[in-house]
Amino acid sequence: MNRTNVRGICLSCLVAVGFWSAGCSSSLVGSWENADPKADESGFVINNATFKDDGTYVATALNGTETVRLAGKYEFDGFNLVLKTPGKPERKYGATYMMMGPTLELRHDGAKQQLKKK
Repeated sequence: MNRTNVRGICLSCLVAVGFWSAGCSSSLVGSWENADPKADESGFVINNATFKDDGTYVATALNGTETVRLAGKYEFDGFNLVLKTPGKPERKYGATYMMMGPTLELRHDGAKQQLKKK
């Protein structure tokens, strides 16, 4: 294989990854619900969330025994979900989007929660 072929293959792979990652956030757009809301180690669990295509979200969650409303911006790269709520610390989750279901599995400090798309 010559250099030109290798460069072409590498460029094709980079373009494919770019298209895939650009669509990651769009896979979250819509309303999600936690079918089995159990608090994680920190006592925090998302009950439901709506992700919009403009990068904003609204959600309700349990923080211990208190129900809280969250709203702000989110970032999703296909592997991690970051929720940015003004006046609150960022919440970072390891995230797996499973098309079957569709289900979003969130991992934080050793705890998991699953949200199902409505």
